[in-house]
Formats: sequence, C-alpha cells, structure tokens
Amino acid sequence: MGNDLGNLDDIGEFGDLGDLFGGDDLLSLLDDVQEQQNKNEGGTTASEEKPAEQAASSEEAFKKLVGSLGDEAKELMSGNAAEAAKEEVKPAAAAKMDDYDKAVYGYPQLDEIEKGIKRGLDVSFYDSAELSFRQMREIRIGLELGLDVSYYSSKYYKDAQMREIRLGLMEKIDVGSYARLIYSLPDMQRMRNELMGKAYAKDPQALDFLVTDMDTNVQIYTMDGLMNAFIQLKEPLPKGWNRKKLQTLLKIYGIEYGLMLDQLDNDLSTLKVGEEIQVARGEESLQGEDGWYEYFVDNLDDSSPHIEEDGSINYMAQKKYSYAQPGQKVALYHPATLGHIGKTVKGLDLPASSGKNLPRLNMDKIRLLEDGVTYVAKKEGFVSIKNGILNIVEQLEFKEDVGYGNGNIAFDGDIYIRASVLENAVIQAGGDIIVDGFVESAVLKAGKDIILRTGMNGDGRGSLEANGNVVAAFFENANILAGGDVEANYILNSDVRCLGMVKTQGSKNMICGGTVSAKQGIKTGTAGNKYQVKTTLEAGGVSDGSDRASQLYRRRKQLAEEMEKVRTGMAMVLRKVGALNGRTHPMYLKFQDVLEQQKQEMAALNEEQEVLDEDNSKNLRVFVIVENTAYENTRIVINGVANVLNADVTRSRFYSRGRQIVHEPFTGG
Repeated sequence: MGNDLGNLDDIGEFGDLGDLFGGDDLLSLLDDVQEQQNKNEGGTTASEEKPAEQAASSEEAFKKLVGSLGDEAKELMSGNAAEAAKEEVKPAAAAKMDDYDKAVYGYPQLDEIEKGIKRGLDVSFYDSAELSFRQMREIRIGLELGLDVSYYSSKYYKDAQMREIRLGLMEKIDVGSYARLIYSLPDMQRMRNELMGKAYAKDPQALDFLVTDMDTNVQIYTMDGLMNAFIQLKEPLPKGWNRKKLQTLLKIYGIEYGLMLDQLDNDLSTLKVGEEIQVARGEESLQGEDGWYEYFVDNLDDSSPHIEEDGSINYMAQKKYSYAQPGQKVALYHPATLGHIGKTVKGLDLPASSGKNLPRLNMDKIRLLEDGVTYVAKKEGFVSIKNGILNIVEQLEFKEDVGYGNGNIAFDGDIYIRASVLENAVIQAGGDIIVDGFVESAVLKAGKDIILRTGMNGDGRGSLEANGNVVAAFFENANILAGGDVEANYILNSDVRCLGMVKTQGSKNMICGGTVSAKQGIKTGTAGNKYQVKTTLEAGGVSDGSDRASQLYRRRKQLAEEMEKVRTGMAMVLRKVGALNGRTHPMYLKFQDVLEQQKQEMAALNEEQEVLDEDNSKNLRVFVIVENTAYENTRIVINGVANVLNADVTRSRFYSRGRQIVHEPFTGG
C-alpha cells in the first residue's frame, strides 16, 4: 500500500488535515488508516501475522495515535471513503434556490444544485461549497442513474476519481475494493479495468448498458458486449451543439475508444429525432496463427498404408516418396504470427494469444538457408516425412528376389524389395522395409515400419520385428513383434505382440489360431472358427498395480506422519532457543536435514503414484472388439483377467470389470 500512497496527486486536497501532518506524515497516517480499515473489514494485515504480544502493542499504539488527532482526522480514520462520506454533515435539501448564498457558491456549482432540485434529487449529497462543480456533476449523474453515490461523495476525491468509481458502479463491479482514499487515479483505473476484464470474460453482454442523459435527453447505449455504441435523440439538440460536445458527453459514460464522430456534420442540431446513430466501434482481438511448414515435394504423405476391402494394400496411394537433388528446395517455414489485442468502446483490452512456433526440421541431410526459413536438400535421395520430421533418406533397392546368397542385408536407411523374400533371408534396415512380393520364412527387422504388399507365411520360423507398424495383406504361421500397430486382412496361427493395436479388415477379416497380444486393444471381424481352434486374444497389460498401490499408500501415510514429527521437533527448538538463534542450532539443522530427505522421498513416491494411476487409467479403456462372431473356446484376456468363451458370441465388445471379463453389444465406431 505504501507504493500506492506515493501516487496521491495532491496532498493539499486534504485541507486542514494535510496542513496538520505534512505530506510524508499524512501518507504514513493513511497507510495506518487503511491497515486498520482492513482489520475492521475482516481482512488479513501484516500486524495480524505477528505474535500476540506485538499485536497488542501495535493496537495500543494505534489507539494512542487516534487520541492525539483532531476531529477531522478521527473521522478519516473511522473507515473507507464511502463511510466517511456518509458521516459528513450535509444541509437538508433546499426547497428553493434562494436558500443558497451566491457569495459562497459559484455559478457552475449553483447550476448543478438547481438541476438536482428540478429533477427531485437529494442534493444534500453534493450541495457543499467545498466541492467543485465537476465533483458535484459526478455525484448528480450518479443520483440520476440510481447509483449508491455514498461510495464517492467525499470532498477528498478528485472528480476524475469520482468518475472511476461511478463507472464501476454502472458496470456492477465491486468498487469497494478500490473506492479508497489511498488509491490514486491511475491505481483506480488499473483496478477497475482488471475487475471489468474478469466480468467481461464471464459474460460480455452483461456489461452493455442503456442510459438517457438528462441534460441533453440523448439516449446512449452499447451492444454486442461493448463493441458498438449508439445514440438516439429524444428531442433535437440545441444550436451550437457540435462533435466536441458529443465527445465530452460520451466520455461521461465511459465511451472513449473507436469514436466515429468524423462521419457526422459538425452541427449536430440537424440530427433527426429517433434515428439510431452509431458513434463508436470497438476492435475485435485477433488470435495469432501457429507456424507451419510448406513442402515443395510431390505426394508427401505421413499416413500408413491402407488395406482395401478385398484384402490388398493400396501402398502407392498411401505412402509415397519424392526424389530430390542436392540444393533443391524441399520446405519453407511460415513463422507464427503475433496476436492483436482488441478493445471495446470503453477502452477495455481484449486479450489475444500469439501463435506457437514449430521446432526446426531434422538438419541431418537438410540445410537451412541464411533466411532461417528455407530448407534445401544436402544430398540426393528420397524425401520422407515421419512424425512431422522431414528427412532425405538413401534407399537400398532390390528388383529381384532376396534369398540365399544375397539375403543377409543390413542398411541404415530404407530397403525396398520389388520382388519376394525367400526362406532364411535376414534383412535389417534402420528405416522402413517394403516388400512388393511374398515373404517366406525369413527374418525382417526394421527401425521404422515393415510393409508387405502381399503377405507372409513364415512356416513357424519366419519373424517380423519393427519399432513402428507392421502391415501386410495377411500373416500365416508368423512371429510378429511391433512397437506400433499390426494390421492385416487376416491373421492365421501366428504369434503377434505389439504395443499399439491389432486390427484386421477386408474380405476375410479374422484372427484364427495362435496368440495375438496388443497393449492398446484388438479389433477383428471373427475370432476363432466353428471347429473351436484354440485362439487367444490379449489386450492391455498385466500389472502388479494393486499390490504396489497398497504399498505406496502405506509408505506415503507413514512418511507424512514422520515428517510431521520432524516439523514439531524443529518448532520446539525455535521456541526454546528463539527464532533468531534457533535456525542455526545444531539440533535444528539435524531436523532440517532429515526433513529434506523425507521431502525427496515423498516427491519420488508421488511421481511413481502418478505413473501408476496413468497406467491403470489406460488399462481400463482397453477393449477387444469382434464385429461378427467370437467362437466358442476363444480365450479373451484383458488387463490380466482371462475368460474362455463357452458359447459363440456375436457383435460384441469385451472389457474387464474388476476380476471379470464382460461384454456388450458392439454397434460400430
């Protein structure tokens, strides 16, 4: 509060009180006034946080201070400005203007009093010679609008401060938080704007208003959440009324931004009665756009191959490569744009967020030019995009079958085989492995995806291992391990394990025989067959989460109790030795060291609990979906809970509930 007091515009406005105490002393007095006021209102002050004996002495000193002051200072210290105003002695409302001494009141003051009397207002709120006519006008307008002018009808407020409080009352915000003598005009403006911003965020239209100015009989109103302001005349304006006077009138009611008065003739007495005239328009905020990359290569696609209805893979339509030469432009970055803050006709800022920039592309085989946005190829090769990262890859291509004699292949990039892969071949690639033909009992390992445009019969010995997805027309007698999804038209007598989903679709759309395990779930048309071939579908994961959760709960509870005992010991040291010396006492430091170790352990336990909660949450959402028939003797395992079907089940979605497998009708999606 001390900083706010330093912004008081004119200490002299406090009259005799300012003369009595002087500038700096008065500011200190007002600071104490505010602190006592907060205490009376139930707020928390610095003194309340001190020990009881210090608070008592502070209260005693405060009472002594009050006893040494004059009546006017005591009145000021009795509460906030609104309360002080209520206590001011005001003459009764005058029955006629003759009761007011023209030697005491100036003409503008008498004019304000006369307007109030003619309009039936309680002029006792402002018929004091100590108020300027501008102060009187602010109080008179508040009375005309039916506002509680006791918040600001004090001679200690400047007229501009009164206006800030009056506008806040019109906007139905909590003016009590800033209608205080300790706040300067800039402070009041800032606090009012903050309160308006919060109210505007909840309901912009709630701040729209309609008033009729009683001096001019001009109706003023706003629409669309203070974004448009209009006037409508109930009677013609007098001669001599111009744009400047209209601007002053609009300012009285807070309309100052986006004025459109230049479109009007300067002589406003010609305006038509009853016509709606727009006088101000706000400016909408503009949200910034995120940065984005423009690519200059043909048919660049980041999606996975798609299995057609007949079981074939439309590889060329889904995953294509473009060839680039050294120096060829492959991408251009368009940076994020800044947001543009909007404003209402009352000058309230409408926030706008700026867009987010994307990280730079992989620079391994791509060069960024000096402009900081243009990317060119550093070497000849195929352009690919994976997980949003653009790269130039060298591709090893085989146009003939790969088998005995040429089947032991290792390559850091992609391998493209236009023919078939024969038995006993071993192929390892740092990128993708793509095979147009048939794959026999071979071993394929890929750092990214494995894509078999035809299919694979591994004879129980062939295997596919990929960090990414594994996609084929079919898998028979194969062993498959994938870090992503596994997709095929059908899977027969195979051992499949993946961290993503297993999905079959197309003409056959089935899983029959073997074990298929997928961390994120399984979706197929048919599971098993009518001959009850043993088929196992596993989804989710087996976890010791329940046991570990119990262990974590017990240890966290025990640790919390131990930490509380250590804190109690630290407090006892401080009480016995004293707050100043206690924090360096050897016993206190020992307690502190133990507490720090306990905090670290608690943080680790909390982190482990979060991971466990996340895993459990994911497991609960895992399903096995069979769109047609799951035949008898099919084994369903979800999150470690197993169930063997003792009858055929059609169109069902299986999931775990407690220690049971349940199913419900599957309607698609």
